[in-house]
Amino acid sequence: MEPVIGIDLGTTYSAVATVENGRPHIIASRQGSRLTPSVVGFTALGDRVVGERAQMLGDEAPDRVAPATKRYIGKRWTQELAIAAKSVVPYPLIQGPSGEVRVKVAGRVMPITQVSAMLLGELKLDAEAHFGRPVQRCVITVPANFDDGQRQATREAARIAGLDVMRIVNEPTAAAMAYGLVNSVRGRVLVFDLGGGTFDVSILEMENGVFEVRGTGGDPSLGGDDFDQCIVQWLVAQVPDLYREAVLRDRVSMQRLRYAAERAKRTLTDQPEAFLSATELGDHSELSDGRFCQLDTALTRDFFESLAQPLSERCLEVVKRTLAETNIAADDIGAVMLVGGMTRVPLVRKLVQQFFGRPAVTGLNPDEAVALGAAVHAAELVNRTGTSTLIDVATHSLSVGVLGGTVRKLIERNTPVPSAAKDTFLPGRAGQTAARIPVFQGESEWADECTRLGELVLGDLTVERRSDVPIEVTFELSNEGTLSVRAVDTTTGIAEAIRIDARTTLQPQEVDKLQKEQADYAAQQAEKDKDSLLKTFPRVLDKAERLVRILEKSAEENPSPEADAVVGEAKSLLAQGRVAVKLKDAAQMAEVTRLLESLVAVG
Repeated sequence: MEPVIGIDLGTTYSAVATVENGRPHIIASRQGSRLTPSVVGFTALGDRVVGERAQMLGDEAPDRVAPATKRYIGKRWTQELAIAAKSVVPYPLIQGPSGEVRVKVAGRVMPITQVSAMLLGELKLDAEAHFGRPVQRCVITVPANFDDGQRQATREAARIAGLDVMRIVNEPTAAAMAYGLVNSVRGRVLVFDLGGGTFDVSILEMENGVFEVRGTGGDPSLGGDDFDQCIVQWLVAQVPDLYREAVLRDRVSMQRLRYAAERAKRTLTDQPEAFLSATELGDHSELSDGRFCQLDTALTRDFFESLAQPLSERCLEVVKRTLAETNIAADDIGAVMLVGGMTRVPLVRKLVQQFFGRPAVTGLNPDEAVALGAAVHAAELVNRTGTSTLIDVATHSLSVGVLGGTVRKLIERNTPVPSAAKDTFLPGRAGQTAARIPVFQGESEWADECTRLGELVLGDLTVERRSDVPIEVTFELSNEGTLSVRAVDTTTGIAEAIRIDARTTLQPQEVDKLQKEQADYAAQQAEKDKDSLLKTFPRVLDKAERLVRILEKSAEENPSPEADAVVGEAKSLLAQGRVAVKLKDAAQMAEVTRLLESLVAVG
C-alpha cells in the first residue's frame, strides 16, 4: 500500500511519523535527527536551507532565517500584530495583497504558507527517503485553538508542498491517541499541551480505542517563546546603558539574546544554574559606529521560575476555565498527559502536579507524541481496522450575524462533531428582495469581535412584512471542520447553500507558482538524496553481512525454526541489496535499509 504519514508542524520543532508492523514510530530526517527545527533560511548565495542547517545559519545571520512562523499562519496583518512581533521574531511582518501576513527574510517577502510549505516539503522528503517511494497522503495536526482561517492556511501550505491532507487533527487529541496506544490509558484524561508558540488543554474520555473529546481550551499567544522572552527582558536590563537602546532596535542583537535565553532555559531543565553569553550586541546597521558590547551572566532555576510566574498563572487559568466549561472537577481527571517541549521544564511539571495532586503520565517523548498520534490516525483512516475511533468537538462557536452588530450562535464551542443546527431569522426590513446571511466564528456576542467566514445571499424574496418571510438557516459542521450553510425561504421554498471550506490566503496563480517552485526544489533534493544513498549504501551492506554472520552463529548455538527464519530473511535482504547496487535502484536500497533496521529492532 501507499505509505501514509502523520505530521506535527510545530512552532519550534516539527516531526513526521508512520505506523509500521502495527506500531507508530518517528521517521528520522535525512541528517539522522528525530526532530526538525521549524526554521527556513537563505544563504548569502540565495540557497534555501531548512531545519538544522537553517538553525545554524540563524546563529550567524538572524536576518536570513524565519523561525516560529506558525504563530502567524492564517492571520490577518494588523499594525498591532506587526509591532508585537518585533519582540518575538527576527523578521518583520509585511501586509500581503489580500491583507494576510507575510514575512521579510533575506531581502525577500514571502507568504507564511510558503514558509510552512517549505517545512512540510522537507518532512515529505524525509519520509520519501525512508520509504524509498513517493509519499502524499498525511494527517497534519494543529493547535486546538486554531481558527478556521489558520486551519485552511495549513491545508494550503500542504497543497503547495505536494501533500494530500486526509484530515486536520487537534494536537492534544493526537497526543492522547499516542499515549492511549503506548500506555493503555483509560478513563477521563487531560492533555496539557504547551509548545513553542501555543498552549492547548483538551479533556477526553478514552475507552477501548474510542477517543471522545469532551472539551478544549487554550491560549494562542502563550508558548515556550514567551518563557524565553521573560529571560530576554531580564538580559536587556543588564545591557550597559550606553548600548541598551541600540540593542533594543537591532534585530541581530535581539535574536542573539533570544538564542542565549532559549539555551539557558534548556540548561535549567537539567541543571540548577545556567551561564549565558551573548557577543557583539549593538547596532549592526550600515550607520553603526562599530562599537559593541558583550554580556555574560548567570541565571538560576529559582529566579527563572519567578520571572515566569505570570505565564504559569496564565496556564492554570486556561486549565481552570476548560474544566469549568466542561463541568468537570480536577479530582475527576484520572490522568494528565504532558505534550510539547516546554513540559520538560521542571516549573511546568511542578505546576501540573501541585494542581492535580498527582504526577503526569510518562512513557512518551513529549516532543514526539503529537506526530505519533497523527500517524496512528492516518493509518486508521486508510486501513479502517476499527481499532481506534476519534470523536472530536467544534473548537470555536459558529454564528449568524444579526441586526445591531451582534451574532446568534447556532453551533456552540465544544459541541461534538459532526453536528447540525438550525434557527429561523426574519428579513431586516420590509420591501427587500434579498437577504444577506453573514457567517461568523468566535465566542464574542459582537460581530466585529468574531472572524467573518463568509456570506450566503438568498435572493428572489418578496417581503411586504418582515414577519411574512421566515428564513430557516441550517449549519452542518463535518469531522473535517467543513461548514455547510443552507438558507430556505419557508414561504416559497427558495433556497441557497454554500460550503465554507475552500478559503485561501493566496491567489490561484500564486499558489500554482509556489507549487511549481516547491516541486522543482523537491526534484533537485531527491536527486541529491539518491546520489548520497548510492555512496552510503555499500556500508549498509557491510553491516548486513556482519548481521548475517552473527545471526548464523546464534542459530547454531540456539537452534530453532524461528532463528532459521530470521537468518533466511537477513540473507534474502542482503541479496536484494546487492542486486539494488548493480541496478542503482535507490528505491530498492531504501526498502532494504528500512527492512534491515526493522529486523534488527525485532531481534
